[in-house]
Amino acid sequence: MVGSRRWVILGIAVASQVASVGAMFGVPFVLPELREAYGLSIAQAGTLAGLPAFGLLVTLFGWGWVIDRYGERFTMTASLLLTAFFLALLGAVEGVFGAGAVLVCVGASGGPVNAAGGRLVMAWFDVRRRGLAMGIRQMAQPLGVGASAALMPLAAEHWGFAAAMLLPAALGVVMVPLVLVFARAPREPEAGGAAGAGAEEDDRGGAGSPSGDSPAAVPAGSPYRQAAIWRVHGVSMLLGVPQASVMTYALVYLVSEHGWSAPAAGALIAATQVPGALNRMLLGIVSDRIGSRLRPVRILAIASGCALVLLSLSGTVAPAASVPLLLLCLLLAMGHNGLTFTAVAETAGMSWAGRAMAAQNSLQAVSNTLTPLFMGLVITWLGIDAVYAVAAAFCAAAVAVVSLSLRARPQVRLPGSRSTRA
Repeated sequence: MVGSRRWVILGIAVASQVASVGAMFGVPFVLPELREAYGLSIAQAGTLAGLPAFGLLVTLFGWGWVIDRYGERFTMTASLLLTAFFLALLGAVEGVFGAGAVLVCVGASGGPVNAAGGRLVMAWFDVRRRGLAMGIRQMAQPLGVGASAALMPLAAEHWGFAAAMLLPAALGVVMVPLVLVFARAPREPEAGGAAGAGAEEDDRGGAGSPSGDSPAAVPAGSPYRQAAIWRVHGVSMLLGVPQASVMTYALVYLVSEHGWSAPAAGALIAATQVPGALNRMLLGIVSDRIGSRLRPVRILAIASGCALVLLSLSGTVAPAASVPLLLLCLLLAMGHNGLTFTAVAETAGMSWAGRAMAAQNSLQAVSNTLTPLFMGLVITWLGIDAVYAVAAAFCAAAVAVVSLSLRARPQVRLPGSRSTRA
């Protein structure tokens, strides 16, 4: 019963996150209809498309407190219903400022599904399967982006911008009764076998605190008084730079440097979302097998950095290798999220997991927001090839921080793991 229910809960967490991703990041896929609806320029429409991310950024840590205080079921239900309400409101407001205010509210209400769903999965899966479970859950982001890219433009073409935004709203409403019925924390004996296993972890300490849909227990002490959790946050932000760099400028690179058409380049980039999602799951399995979340992150950062250096040189040395290298960089850049997300929650412990995962998302949002601005300056001064070389430097910094974290923590053998060394 417990074994089957945990997979049901994982499926609910993934589907709920797909709805949230569509709501917050689906606007770029319907920009032509957004421009037509409000008479906007490309730059103005792009600004509106970024407003959900702004709403997410300014409210997410507060939602983390709600998750830890009132539980995952309450938070996910409130988030899904509020997001659906604001998406429906897009069809009623008039004027660009009204639409902008509603899009900010969409981001503000939609953000906590990721952290709440992650905390719930953490409670139901023990340390030997948590990497796989969190890797599957983190597949929701690329799957949500892919579904939005495939469905929302078609809906917008036939029925307009506001109608297209009802697609993630409908999925969110469908998920609400499932969340209410199933999204409960395991009973105390089961929790001991799941979240409680985290107490034996190596670089994943602290996940053994109680979790639940009821108000969380008062934490013994803030994990933010220790350097360990800040290092994990730092690694995630550092690796967010190459991720945002490759994703932001991949289409421009293919079009301007290699003569691709924009639709063909977009289709190729969208196609990488599926192997990118599978990569997150496989890396989660590896982390379970070797008993460490951070060791695969270090290997991934090294591989990503090397691929980025080769890509930065390929334009002049081996142009035929540029596109395959770009695809490899896209695949590697998407891989770390599930591992670092799990690591920060396990480091924080269940009583702080909601706030820690919300902080993780907020810091990643900062990295994703600032990276295009910074790399835009790099392109202006040095050209687009230099973007990948600079991104590789951030990978090298991430390797150094991960190595410091692994040296700072003694490795303890976990049940089912095959290694105890960093």
